Amino acid sequence: MAVFAYEATDTESARVTGTLIADTPRDARDRLREWGLSVHALSDRSMPGRGQVSTGFIPWLGRVCRSRAGGLSARRHGAAALFLRELATLLQVGVPMLEALDTVIRQTPKRQRATWLLLRDRVAAGGSLAEAAREAKRYNQPAFDPISTAMIEVGEDAGRLAEVLEETAAFRERAGELKNRLASALIYPAVVSFVGIAVCLFLMTYVVPGLLESLVDSGRPLPWITRAVRAMSQGLIAWGPFLSVAALVFFVVFALIVRTPRGRYVWHTLLLNLPGVGGVLKKQAVVRLSFVLSTLLRSGVPFERAVGIAKGVTNNAVLQNALTQCERDVHAGRDLGPALEATKAFPPTVVQVFALGQASGTLENLLDRLARSYDRQVATLTDRLTALIEPVLIVLLAVAVGAIAFATVLPILEISNSF
Repeated sequence: MAVFAYEATDTESARVTGTLIADTPRDARDRLREWGLSVHALSDRSMPGRGQVSTGFIPWLGRVCRSRAGGLSARRHGAAALFLRELATLLQVGVPMLEALDTVIRQTPKRQRATWLLLRDRVAAGGSLAEAAREAKRYNQPAFDPISTAMIEVGEDAGRLAEVLEETAAFRERAGELKNRLASALIYPAVVSFVGIAVCLFLMTYVVPGLLESLVDSGRPLPWITRAVRAMSQGLIAWGPFLSVAALVFFVVFALIVRTPRGRYVWHTLLLNLPGVGGVLKKQAVVRLSFVLSTLLRSGVPFERAVGIAKGVTNNAVLQNALTQCERDVHAGRDLGPALEATKAFPPTVVQVFALGQASGTLENLLDRLARSYDRQVATLTDRLTALIEPVLIVLLAVAVGAIAFATVLPILEISNSF
């Protein structure tokens, strides 16, 4: 399926423009003729490859990445937030929905218009904005994530769409900040680790063999550190292809195991129990969960439905299972606090906040405070963790490169001292 923009005239020679969905340009022209329109111009507004069913490793990888991100890439998260905020502004000043959509679409870069044109087409046909978003997802052009779609639907039902769109845009922006914080903290350690491993492999496979060859031919005994480095270098050269294949097989098998429900649960349990890192990951997950629930509840989404949506966007399988158990217990009539405590997956502070929120009827406000408090703690812990990892990696890199350099220079110095 593709999105086509058309210019045509009707039976009264009036100019008509709009968009429609069709498999091919021919199908689009045939449908327009069925509507009694005379087509003058027709252009494909879809992104390259959008709507096409593709096979192979690269499309599979793209689908996996989109599913892990809730159906939207990081770039489209930002585009969706901007679209929602501008649409909310226009609706708040009284601009009709279709006119507001046309105005926002005109300001959108051409490469990003396909999804918004699809939304506009469905709204023009009489559907709601939430229905249009679900329709776009069926055509492999997701406009919003499940949380945003649910909030938009509630806003339309309650007659406060503009206000909810503003809240949804704020939610999307803050969710992007939460996701980028941990990723930004890991960029430097990842780069240092990659460079360190690459430098060590280059030295061990290309530099060390040439330097030590003449020393071995001289027949002089080599120091123990030189013999150790030479043995590792020979091992890497001899077993390099096998080790590369073994590493690739390991990562493929690991990825397949983690994709299974049991393997994913065990892996996430191990991550949450890691010293230092586990606490940051758990609080990061609590921040996301609390912020999602508070936003949904403030928008009017019922609690059980809000928990179901939050469960779907929570990446950690341990917390997902805990929310599922909590949802069942609450549906059976159990209080929220004891239901969460029984899962043993949340800190006591979180359990207490949920219990007080249910008792006082201000759950969304308390969850928002909890999210902000834990967010500050995550920022502090992330900064401390990064500050600790950076010097450790630099020292390890210096020790590894220094050991290789020392192992090659030491026998040369011994030979020069013997003369």
